[in-house]
Formats: sequence, structure tokens, C-alpha cells
Amino acid sequence: MTRLHGLPYSRENGGFVRQLHVHGDYFVPLLYRHILGQLLRAFFGVLSVLTVVMIVGGAFQEISDNGLGVFQTLQILPYIIPSLLPFSIPVAVLLTVCIVYGRMSANQEVTAAKAAGIPVLTLLWPALFLGGILSAGSLMLTDQAIPWSVGNIRRVVALAMEDIVLDMLRTHNELALPRGGMSISVRGVAGRTLQRPIVKLTSAGGQPVTAQAHEAHLGFDPAQGRIILTLHDCHLDVPGRGSFWLSEVTRALPLPGDLNRTKPRHMSIQTLKVKLADESRKRTTIEEHRAISAGFRLATGDFAGWFTSESGDETLRESHAARARLRTEMHSRIAFSSSCFFFVLVGAPLAITQARRQVLTNFLTCFLPIILIYYPVVMLCMTQSKTGIVDPAWAMWMGNLILLVAGLSLFHRCCRH
Repeated sequence: MTRLHGLPYSRENGGFVRQLHVHGDYFVPLLYRHILGQLLRAFFGVLSVLTVVMIVGGAFQEISDNGLGVFQTLQILPYIIPSLLPFSIPVAVLLTVCIVYGRMSANQEVTAAKAAGIPVLTLLWPALFLGGILSAGSLMLTDQAIPWSVGNIRRVVALAMEDIVLDMLRTHNELALPRGGMSISVRGVAGRTLQRPIVKLTSAGGQPVTAQAHEAHLGFDPAQGRIILTLHDCHLDVPGRGSFWLSEVTRALPLPGDLNRTKPRHMSIQTLKVKLADESRKRTTIEEHRAISAGFRLATGDFAGWFTSESGDETLRESHAARARLRTEMHSRIAFSSSCFFFVLVGAPLAITQARRQVLTNFLTCFLPIILIYYPVVMLCMTQSKTGIVDPAWAMWMGNLILLVAGLSLFHRCCRH
């Protein structure tokens, strides 16, 4: 009888006798539990460090995009964490297997296990199991946690926009709203009342309009993401049309930022499927309308209409582009979540083959090719899929296919030597 890293084993009848934890009909080999325990301890430690680093970057981005204060930043921190985990988990699990299996190989534990008749694949099962579980968990986070966290971040930002807008007017005496086509300059701010405001805006006809008022009142509608501006005793100056005086003018403007814009990555897979069905119905309606128009042209002999652009062409192109973006997001989400398993497939055998105690060396040896090959391939396929050049159903898996080929090659090399 001898020991492998504190685990008893022996050869009896040409086989390996493993100590089992038995509970009813369920049993897990002690060796599996030991390796899985090391992986989990290392994983949660690495994930914590990476998440903290990414939180700082995520909070800074929200501050720069929306001009949030310290209090609002602290409010959105709990919602930033779930949205960052799908990006930090693959890197964390790769670093984890490099730490654990690199140390085991450097300490000759893998050699001792093979001498005792334990295949290398047996030692790698806990890592593959962890990679599969994390892939499923990452998909659930991407599908459910990110839409939930983005919705809450938008709610906090919308509620904070009232203070942000008023603070900007008090501090700088001006506010630019590019999305609303308006800029506001004031002499002073008292509560929600703007004193002597000068508003430059664009009318519905595209003409620039300058409005000077005795005072104005700002109202906020966070649910709709709008600012309600009411001007009192207003003097309007429209180039080419003269000046007008109005006792009251009201205009609704979108809040700064992208609060009203929902991107595909902020939707759940179920929502993406609903949007895809809507786009398919829209496309069918447009094609039916074009077929009816073509029939009328043939019946009336309006052949000149064949050479003019139809109004539905632009709508059809927009629908096709939207459908490509939605399909790309749905397939890329599943493929990117599955990368946890493929990272383990590459990282674990490579760490065993390298047999180095230097964690950073093992990690960089594995991660640099991923940065130089995997991510560029994924980004290229994503860009081509969004434009509709390739089908995302297979294109978004090209990066994982490269990892699979590399991982199987490393597995073969690791098991032979």
C-alpha cells in the first residue's frame, strides 16, 4: 500500500482499488472528489479576483456613459456582477485547470497515478465535468441574469437622470440632447424651474428653431425614458418664417444615453425567438405585397415600374438585417457559453504536458493562442453572420471547433506520454 497525494491506493488482481464514499446507491470515487475540490477552491478564488477587476471597469463605463454619481454607482453594482460573470467564467476556469493540473504534473502526481494504473483521462474527468457545469451555468446567466440586470440598471439610471440633468444645468448652465435635437442654456436653476432658458431645437420640418422663454419647467417620465420640457412666455424665432410669441410650449425629449434602446444581447432566448417570428411575419407580408404589386403591373402594362425602386425594398433589407442580428445573438450566446468546456479541453492536458509549477507560464502558454486565434475567429464569424454573409448556426461554432481539434490532439499526446 502506498499513497498518492494523501490518497491510499494499491494494486490487487491487476486493478486499482479506489476508496469510495457510499450513500445509498450513490458513490463518487475519492480521487474525483479530491481533484474536484481543488478545482472548486482555485476556481472561486480566481473568479472572485477577475470579477472584482471587471466590476471596476464595468462601473467606470456606466459612470462615463450616464454620468452617474457615487450613490447611483453603488446601487447598480449588484446588477453589474451578473452581467460580467459570463465573460469572467471562461477565463477563470482556464486559469483554474492550469493551476491545479500544472501543479499536479510538476509534483509527479500524474506520473504516480499512471504508474498505479490510473489513466490520465480519469484524472481529467473532474475538470471536464466542471467545464460542462459551468457552460450550462454561463448559458443560464447570459439568458436570464443579463436581461434582468440590464433592466434594473436602466431603472436606476432612469431614476437618477433627473438629478443628473438638473446638476448639469446648475453646474454648466447648459445641456445638450443630441438624440432629441436640442440644446438648452439657462441663467440659473431653482428646483425644477429653469430661469431665462434659451432652447435651440430642430422642428418637424428640419428647420432650426430658437426659443427664448421667461422660465421653463422640467418634468421627468422614467417609465418612458422622457424629459418633459414646458416653456412659459416663449418667443420663437424660425428662420425664413419670422418670430412668434406663445404663452406655453411643451416638448417631450428622450433621456440622455441608450435607455430606450434594447439590444439583442439584453434579450432572453425566448424573446429572441419571438422577435425572429415577428421579423419572419413582416418579411412574408412585404413579399406578398411585392407579389401583388407585380401582378398589378403585369395586368396594367406598367413595365416602367419594374425599373424603379419599390418602397418595400428598404424595409425588406432592414428586416433581413434585423433577423441576421437576432439569429447571430442566439447562436453566439450558446456557442460562447460552451467555450468553458472547450477551454478545459485545451487547458488541462496542456498543463499536464508542460509540467510546470509556474502558474503564469502555464496560463499564458494556453491563453495567448486563444487570444490570437480563437477570439479573432469568433469576432470574424460574428461580423459575417450579422451581415448575413454566413449562417450563424455553424459559423459561431468555428472557434469551438478549433479548440476541439486542439484539445483532442493534446489529449492524445497527454495519454500517450
